[in-house]
Amino acid sequence: MNVESLYTSNENDSSTTLNEEGATTDDELTTLDSWSSNDFISEHGDEAIDVLSSALDQVTFQIHEIKNEIQAMLSSEWTSITKGRLHKQKQRLEARKVLIQDRLLRQYTRINNRMHRDAKTVRLRDKVSFVLGVGNTWVTPVIASRLPMFIPIYYTAQSLYLITIRYFIYKSKRWHYFFFDLCYYVNLLTLLFLWVCPSSTLLYTAAFTLTNGPVLWAIITWRNSLVFHSLDKVTSVFIHIFPALVTYTLHWLPVLHRDPDEALAYRDVNFPAVSQMPTMGWWYTLIVSTLFYLAWQIFYVAFVVIARQDRVEKESYTTSYSTLLNQNGNEEDDGGKSSKRKKKPFILALACMFGEKYKLYMLIFWQFWYTLGTCALTYFYYKSFWFHSSSLVIMFGSLLVL
Repeated sequence: MNVESLYTSNENDSSTTLNEEGATTDDELTTLDSWSSNDFISEHGDEAIDVLSSALDQVTFQIHEIKNEIQAMLSSEWTSITKGRLHKQKQRLEARKVLIQDRLLRQYTRINNRMHRDAKTVRLRDKVSFVLGVGNTWVTPVIASRLPMFIPIYYTAQSLYLITIRYFIYKSKRWHYFFFDLCYYVNLLTLLFLWVCPSSTLLYTAAFTLTNGPVLWAIITWRNSLVFHSLDKVTSVFIHIFPALVTYTLHWLPVLHRDPDEALAYRDVNFPAVSQMPTMGWWYTLIVSTLFYLAWQIFYVAFVVIARQDRVEKESYTTSYSTLLNQNGNEEDDGGKSSKRKKKPFILALACMFGEKYKLYMLIFWQFWYTLGTCALTYFYYKSFWFHSSSLVIMFGSLLVL
């Protein structure tokens, strides 16, 4: 084989190789060209940065390969033919490198701007929660003592605002199954009584016993605290103490209002069920509260614990039961090298008294007796203005020290 044939053969092999590599590179570059800025505007900014960084490393590696290939081919007979193609490919890769660097820089800028925007949102939310917390602390007692007839309206307006905001926040965090908890169910019963069935003595009894029983006492059980700059804590305090204040105000309206006759006339027209129940029997109190509680408990177990169990686990949703029952009793120390045993929370210890296998059943069991016991106290609340008032004051005081 002569030199000319060898030259032609090498040229063909080199052209084939270059064409194949060029086709692959052109496909990759075409893919890069097809990317738009919108492809990187997402909530997962870190993932977009990883993709761009990987692409940048790949292009840089290819540029170094081409440089090495140019140096290796300088002494070959077909250098003059292939050198121009290699330099052209290198220029295209250099251009793509600049493009990827520019997009990577823009992605970092977007993430930085979004972080500043989120920080401003948090500061605004903290300011709103502070105003609401402080306002409720000072305005609510004034309304309850001077204008008690406006308490139901005040409660309803805040419910629509606070619970709606909480739903969207919890939905984004996969916490929205908390809205099936007892406290939200009791708030719903209270709103239904106020605006849908104000003449229903059955619904009024359920609202009075459950708001002043398990929901009010949950302030101590769940260690609620009044933190003015936390919208979440302000909302939690509201949904636990305000329904009890509403039923308290309606029941003791003639005592709270400066004109008892006017208060009675207002209550007879707007909330006749309250006027129809001057007293509340012991067994009636327990039976009604238990029936309404069991209706919620059966629904919760059937829907959340059983029917939606697979979905909750698959989507990593958080529920009150999963949060309570999966608390860890171990506390890590010294960077995880040693650990010390931490005492289980009281409620979790009760649920696990017969072992992990039965903790769900024991939680339901103890929650039932907790509800029954706190509802029994409402019988005495209904009979004594001062006992009822003292309980509300104590619960509010506990918000400041827990």
